[in-house]
Amino acid sequence: MVEISLEDHKEAVASIPLIIIYISLTCLVVGVHLFALMMSSCLLPLLEIHNLFQCKEQDILYVYIEFAWILSTGFGMILFLLQMVLVCWVKFLFVARRAAIASTIIILPILILYCIFAVHFYRRLVILKLSCHRNELDQLERQLPTSTEYSSINII
Repeated sequence: MVEISLEDHKEAVASIPLIIIYISLTCLVVGVHLFALMMSSCLLPLLEIHNLFQCKEQDILYVYIEFAWILSTGFGMILFLLQMVLVCWVKFLFVARRAAIASTIIILPILILYCIFAVHFYRRLVILKLSCHRNELDQLERQLPTSTEYSSINII
């Protein structure tokens, strides 16, 4: 975290909303990362139990894993980048306003590129997952007996 001295901001009424937004965003960053960490630490023993007993009910675990990944990696990093902009605005609002503007100009394209990369990467991941499931279904179809084989089987 960043240490912010609020001595310069005691007299300034204009910076109070900025400080409130900064504090709220900091709480969100910490809360999202701790929630994702808690989910991850709860999932590891479940995965070990499922592997131990050879259970096939792992689909729900993958939903939790992806949710924790999206929270921590996706949403958490976006919040962190926004927090960096707010730190610069709170820190340099009265000292050097151009520095705060420069931080916004630098972080904004990074934030846009990050979002584009995250969406592109996740779409590729979903396409790969669908392709793997399609291949599994094709293999199962090839292993199924044909309709002529069913006609030769007599069920009593």
